[in-house]
Amino acid sequence: MGLRITVDIFSGRANPSWEIQDQEQVLELIQLMAHHQEAVADVSDGFSGLGFRGIRVEITDDLDTGGLPPVFKIAGGGDRDPYTGADVAERLLETMPVGESAERTPAEGEGDTEVLEESYPEDFRESVRAEIRRTAREGAGGATTIEPTESGGISEADAAEVEKQLQTLVHRAALACAYDVTPFNPAFWNRPDTQPYNNCYNFAVNRRTNTFAQPGRAHGYTIPRTVRCGEVSTGAQRDGLRLWGNCQPPGSLRYVVALVTGTFPGNIRDYHWYRLHPGGLWAHKPGGTAARNTDNSGRLITNPYTCDRRPYNEWCGLFQTHNALVIR
Repeated sequence: MGLRITVDIFSGRANPSWEIQDQEQVLELIQLMAHHQEAVADVSDGFSGLGFRGIRVEITDDLDTGGLPPVFKIAGGGDRDPYTGADVAERLLETMPVGESAERTPAEGEGDTEVLEESYPEDFRESVRAEIRRTAREGAGGATTIEPTESGGISEADAAEVEKQLQTLVHRAALACAYDVTPFNPAFWNRPDTQPYNNCYNFAVNRRTNTFAQPGRAHGYTIPRTVRCGEVSTGAQRDGLRLWGNCQPPGSLRYVVALVTGTFPGNIRDYHWYRLHPGGLWAHKPGGTAARNTDNSGRLITNPYTCDRRPYNEWCGLFQTHNALVIR
């Protein structure tokens, strides 16, 4: 019997995940969770926005599971007893490998899903612990405790220019480029055979690959661990996206998308994408969760720059897609 533990927290990159194979430890944890079923929730329950969404547990063998489902979530805001859920989640978190981060090649059977680290900084684990406790106090999920900078990571003058760009997009007035939109269709993305395997990048470019696609990976590029705006942008442009102002040709599904990045404690970084839809509304898909057109505060997104997107507090700009993109 084995357990796969995943901290559901990122949107673009693969989530921190590790396996427990020691039989004594596995049986101890199975018994703990089976004894506290009030801490166990369906993976779709609770908070599902940007930031910490709970601890996902997958039982990888079909031995005695104590009545537990094969996959479930703890401390994500969907448990019946959040304080018990927090206690159990902290016990699971103790098994997280802590130390020097190291890249490795995905093992056979892991497909194209990128595995970036085998171990994680201690302060990152402590930040997850703080999120577990916050979720318990609030009795439901919510935005992380990391506050965005007032300017979204850019100067006041640049912030004003961003606001101007977004306003002209909505009104299609004096546009630098023509663009296309399609209706927001969450049903396509939220099916069981699609939702867990496609991330914010898949949604933004409207291309399902079931590989948790990464900008540039289809063209031999790997985003550095620093995950800065320019580094993610480089990968996206290798896939065929263009920066706003460098117009895509007509008739090519020229969706307008927005890129942001952010830093989690432990200097762990990630990126996130949004896509523009009719009526000036924007939508997104945080990691393997459901696609939606609301922000972390539950408000419709009319402006991805000013919406509640904590902890993705760095604005990277607007891009255009086209129908000949190749991503993986």
